[in-house]
Amino acid sequence: MNQTPPLPPDSLQAWSARPLSSAEREGYLDWALDFFTDETVAQDPFVDITLQLDVTEAHAAYRAQSLAGLSFFSFLIWHLAQAMQGQPDFQLRRFHTEWWVLENAPIVVPVAIGGAQRFTELLLENTTRLSLADFAGHYRQQLDAARRGELPRLPETTFLAACFIGNLPQLRFSGLSLHWRQSRIQCQPGFYFGQRYEQGGRLLIPMAAKLHHACTDPHVLNALITDFQQRFA
Repeated sequence: MNQTPPLPPDSLQAWSARPLSSAEREGYLDWALDFFTDETVAQDPFVDITLQLDVTEAHAAYRAQSLAGLSFFSFLIWHLAQAMQGQPDFQLRRFHTEWWVLENAPIVVPVAIGGAQRFTELLLENTTRLSLADFAGHYRQQLDAARRGELPRLPETTFLAACFIGNLPQLRFSGLSLHWRQSRIQCQPGFYFGQRYEQGGRLLIPMAAKLHHACTDPHVLNALITDFQQRFA
């Protein structure tokens, strides 16, 4: 078993982490949190879903912006992060045997840089507490630094606690399963966006989601997508 070290107090503070209360566990979670993280049985606790997300209104809202450094991908990240604030199941993490709520969870974005290293990661913190303009500038600075090879690799605990959001702009995939490795930090959600395309007068984009069944499932993903789309209605 991977003995990932516990998160240091400064990380818990930065991410506004707090223990999950017994009242918040009532109902479905009181069963699911333990069932899908039971280490005594072999199981795949994830649900992988790929959908073709309608981003017609989202892209129109993006084109109406005139913010330096803003890309459509970073636009999607910011709005998805805001929508997840309304769906607390995406804020749950299991650190060793304890359940925590990360009210200001970090976001990790993989960046292809080529060469022997191949990939590095962007760490985006305080995303939901930044304006879109401030986030666009911060994201561009981090992306440029990553492409110059200036960003260090992230600590394992940070990577595992973060929400993972990737971009594959050249691939119009119809199914994608994200990698998972059992660790002592569990339940981080993962997303990948693909290549935009038009169909029936609408703009679509593939979106793959990896959902830990202990706290997330198709029902809460549907609620998340509904909240996301309503931001542009």
